[in-house]
Amino acid sequence: MSEGAATAMETRARTYSYAEGLMEFYAGEVAGEAIYSALLEVALDPQEQLKLSCLLQLETETKAWLRPHMLAAGLSVAEPVSMREPGAAFVALLAPLGWREKVQAIDDLLPQFVDLYQRYADAAQARGRVEEASVCDFMVEHEKAQAEFTRRELADEPLQRSLEPITRHSRYPLQG
Repeated sequence: MSEGAATAMETRARTYSYAEGLMEFYAGEVAGEAIYSALLEVALDPQEQLKLSCLLQLETETKAWLRPHMLAAGLSVAEPVSMREPGAAFVALLAPLGWREKVQAIDDLLPQFVDLYQRYADAAQARGRVEEASVCDFMVEHEKAQAEFTRRELADEPLQRSLEPITRHSRYPLQG
């Protein structure tokens, strides 16, 4: 069986339960924080520092926003080291790259999360679970905001224009 066929079968067999989605979302935010924090730690350019700070803020806010939903679903909000490991591995690949290449790598990664999170939203909607679908939709929009940021960065948009999708999606946006 081809890899594509196996993936398609797995996708059809997967239930995309709300609890599974919440755990996926939360782990993604923890890993995202690890990525943006580690990149921020070594960034030297003030504009790159601001952009990474805004991305880190978005991940932190979203992780905190998820916690009540996690607890209501009976899930733990603990952040084991294993949740940070994918982020650390990704940062190791990004560390030697220039800013544009880092942004491109992040841009290349985001569509898979938009797609996966949309599957959770569609599944919740199909189950008639409006509140669950709303949470999943929020997470889809969260990922899309980061994707729009990376697209604007790669198009060399001015600072505030690049940051606008991130600051719009943040409850407590950082100002430069």
